[in-house]
Amino acid sequence: MNCKNRVKPKLLRDVKTEALLVFIRTTLEQSFQQIDNFGYSFELGNDEDKELVYSSLKKLLEHLQDTVINSTYLRSLIENSHKNSTLKLLAKKEEPLMIYYDTLIKTIEVCLPNGSSWIPELVVISLLSEWIIEEEKTAYFYPYLKDFDYLDLINRYDNSKKDLDNEKKEIVMHMYKISSKLIEKLKKAEYKINTSRKKSKRK
Repeated sequence: MNCKNRVKPKLLRDVKTEALLVFIRTTLEQSFQQIDNFGYSFELGNDEDKELVYSSLKKLLEHLQDTVINSTYLRSLIENSHKNSTLKLLAKKEEPLMIYYDTLIKTIEVCLPNGSSWIPELVVISLLSEWIIEEEKTAYFYPYLKDFDYLDLINRYDNSKKDLDNEKKEIVMHMYKISSKLIEKLKKAEYKINTSRKKSKRK
């Protein structure tokens, strides 16, 4: 387990929020690693905007690392669940989360083929904005999600578009489309609980 105070929702609708946050945590970890090693792949209009977005997302990531697992934990469970009964039982408990998270991964792979240009920071902001504000999904288990002004952060990207060439403007618009597609697929994803048990026949 790679987070100290994991919040584990019980209701399936809240597990969808958890799956989205697992995706966001993993995306931010990869994004900050990229920024720290190679700098920004997409430059915002000015240093003030860049610093605000960076510090806001850094703060968000710290909260997520404390309360939400990342994809490494899920992958490890899948790969090792056959080794013993404890891991098998644990994997079964995480099954809804795995299915919802897998939905997000498959969707982004279709929307964003390998080697495509993208702005992970904007995707994260758009996802949270659409899920929490527009869809009015509960952030009850993750109150820190309400501390961020997502619309202000999005506006900073929108304002920077006027100085961009057409190709970069198109990339910005594509990020919004990807975010909406991810939310759409997550909303439609279903996990069916198997309530039927096999009855043993007497010989």
